[in-house]
Order: sequence, then C-alpha cells, then structure tokens
Amino acid sequence: RAKHLATLYLNDLADVLRDAIDPRFEFVRYAESLAGSQPTFDPLADALAAPLNLVDDTLRDLTLEALARHQPTMVLLSVPFPGAVYAAFRIAQAIKAQDPRIITVLGGGFVNTELRELKDPRVFDYFDFVSLDAGERPLLALMEHVQGKRSRQRLVRTFLRDGDSGAVRYVNLVEPDVAFAEVGTPTWDGLPLDRYLSLLDMLNPMHRLWSDGRWNKLTVAHGCYWKKCSFCDVSLDYIGRYEGASATVLADRIEAIVQETGQTGFHFVDEAAPPKSLKALATELIARNAGISWWGNIRFEKTFTPELCELLADSGCIAVSGGLEVASDRLLNLMKKGVSVDQVARVTRAFTDAGILVHAYLMYGFPTQTVQDTVDALEYVRQLFENGCIQSGFFHRFACTVHSPVGLNPEEYGVTLRPLPDVTFAKNDIGFDDPTGVDHDALGRALKKAIYNYMHGIGLDEDVRSWFPFKVPKTTVGRHRIAKALSQRG
Repeated sequence: RAKHLATLYLNDLADVLRDAIDPRFEFVRYAESLAGSQPTFDPLADALAAPLNLVDDTLRDLTLEALARHQPTMVLLSVPFPGAVYAAFRIAQAIKAQDPRIITVLGGGFVNTELRELKDPRVFDYFDFVSLDAGERPLLALMEHVQGKRSRQRLVRTFLRDGDSGAVRYVNLVEPDVAFAEVGTPTWDGLPLDRYLSLLDMLNPMHRLWSDGRWNKLTVAHGCYWKKCSFCDVSLDYIGRYEGASATVLADRIEAIVQETGQTGFHFVDEAAPPKSLKALATELIARNAGISWWGNIRFEKTFTPELCELLADSGCIAVSGGLEVASDRLLNLMKKGVSVDQVARVTRAFTDAGILVHAYLMYGFPTQTVQDTVDALEYVRQLFENGCIQSGFFHRFACTVHSPVGLNPEEYGVTLRPLPDVTFAKNDIGFDDPTGVDHDALGRALKKAIYNYMHGIGLDEDVRSWFPFKVPKTTVGRHRIAKALSQRG
C-alpha cells in the first residue's frame, strides 16, 4: 500500500511537470505524438529546434556525463516505442553538439515497424545510420565498415544519407542473420540496478508485475511460432522469423544473468513463448535446481494441460499473460487466433489451479465487431474472472497497421482503408471504415471501467449492461457458459 501511494505521488509530480515545464511529459509515453505514425519529420524537427526545457537540460547533462565517463566512438540508441523517440533524438543532438565525430546509430522496435520507408534526410542530422530488425548482423557489418573492412555498399538493413546527393539511401547486402542460439547472453553490466524505481499503479497482484520489482529480460525464442493473427505485424522479421534455442543454452544464459545481476526474477518477453520450449526449459531448470521466478507471454492453446502447468509452476513460473483478444468465437476465427473461448477458459483455469496468475490481453473495435459482440465479450470476461480463470486483464483498442493481414488485405475483413498522405518519416497505423458504424470509443470507456472493477473483485455479480451509460442489448451468452466449459475439461 505504501508503494502504491508513493506511485500515485509520482503521478502527481508528473502532472506538475506537464503543467509547469512540458505539456507532452509522461513517464512512459513522453511526446509520443511527435513520432507515432507521423508521416513527416516536421513536428519532431520543430520540437528539437525549440529551446531546451528543464527535462531536456537534465537529459543533456546525463548524456554529457556518460560521454565523459565512457569516451565512446559509437553510440547506439534503441527506441522500442514512439514515447522514446523524442528523448533519443535529444540525446543524439547533445552528442553531435559535443563531438560530431562520434557515430550515432538508431534502431529498435519503433524503427523496425514505423521507419521502413524513411526518406527524410533531416533524421541524419542526428543519426549517422538507422538500422532495421535484429541488430547483430547489421551492427557487425557497420562496425566492419567503420573499421575500413567493408564499403558502405556492403551494409546490411541500414539507412544512411548519401554524401553526394544528400538523399536517404537504404543498403541491404543480404547476409544470414546471427542464429538465435548464437546471439549470446544479455548483459546489464554498468547499469545502476539498485537505483531503478519500483512502481505500483494498481494493487492487483498480477497487474503489478509489469512495474513492481525488477525482472531480468530474456527471450525463449525469436519471433512467433504461430504468426497467423490478422491484427499482428506477421510480415515483419520480429514476428515472422521464428528461431529457438535449446533448453541447455537458455538455462546457461539464465545462470549467467543471475550471477551478473544477483537477481533471480525473469520476464520472458517473447511474442508467444512456445509450449514445447517452455516444457524443456522447465525440466532443465528443475534438474539444475535453478531457484528462479519467471513469467511471460504465451498463447492460450490446449497444449498447456494441467500437467504442463504444474511442471511450469514447479520450475518457478508465477504468472502468464496471453491474448484472448475479442472474446467471441466468430471474431477469434476471423482474426485467425487459433483458440476458442471455451479453450481459453480451460487453459487459464489450469494455470490458476497450478498457482500461476493469469493476465488476458483483450481487444475491442476489431473489423465487423458489433455492439452485441462487445456486450457478449464482456460477459465472457466477467465469467472468466468469476470462475477464477484470470486475475487481470486490459482492453486495448484495435489499431490497423500497414504490416498486418488486415492492413494488407482489408477486403477479407470487410473494411476499407483510408488513403495515407505521402510518408517520409513514420508509417504504421492506418485508418479504416467499418460498415457496422459502431462507436467503439464510447463502448471502450465502459469496458475499461468494468475490467478495472473486476480486477478488484467488484461488480462480478452485476449485469454487464450496467457498465454502459447508454442502452445496449442483453447478452446472448448463458450465465454459466464458462462454468459449463470448465466442467467438460479433459
């Protein structure tokens, strides 16, 4: 409770920073509107040309301090989300002002999804190179180039500014990526691990895992073994190229990380950790008496039997998260999720029975989703909470991206894409018109209010229609549908 109150106090301080210093300030999504799906570089360029505020000054001082301490010749900046882009450019700006000879390189999840059609040369006032997708091979090629061992024409998945024309060039000499089993063990060497804040926005025991405590991050496999979901960027490398590693290699990495950090908590950050790999890893961890705690993202598929869930718990698994998305068998089939609502109920209950907490990623606003679908989905979710299948969840608004099956083949999903402007910077989300004409924003507010209460054990016995501030149809889902599905288990 004290940690929760302290977190709320920090949120109040964030309000002060927004009111007094920078209206774009947020702890997680700082100035993300400058970058996310932003077709031109103009908004970001204008922000970077503005005088430094207190936050900018602090970031610059930290950057210069790091330069003085490490004396680097190359600095790599990884931006996972739009909310990290502005700060990355401010860091690069400070580096170039201090010493233009230092090579700066931009990469990360945001770049991999949104900057694949980069054309604006102004980006290279801040960064010498922009690298796409898994970084090992492109960075090896880049370092060989810097050392004079290969020409610019032999770079891999790299944007740069042409020295003669000043235009942006993309160079991709096709070379095999470094195998996932050979990429090595992550390191946190040099980071002040004891100084990171542990935040607690919500007292729900599952929901708090994302920010409360520090977790060593590790992937069980590269990419997704399913790679069919129609809302996902399945055409991109981070999803589409699936590679695994043996349980021995993974356990060796875990032991090395524990030895380095002194911390035994792990978060497996896979798109969806493969059941077979988890089973093998759990067996190896038990054999080694590793003594770790771990959690990660999975698909709620029938392979996760009660017996496998017990094995995972014995190996240190404390929680799993997975996508139920729209709790509707029709829409689950349309989005090629490969699961049914009944199956999700049985799998999640198996995890709960094994003492493993469960979080469900939920979605609303998927193409052709009706008001009836939404009401029924909320009833399914209510019953999943009521029957102890899940302990936490969050409703995300569906966003159509240009790299997903919906964005690539909208006619298969009954929607029409809206035309995009000329893109010279970021390209990801794309608007669409759904013939159902449902006001998903209004429905979304009710869904989020309901699930917030469900996570605190409130309102589970109420009619789901009570959460909506306007009239919605009665659910067509039987009051005991999930309980019936659980009784048919096995």
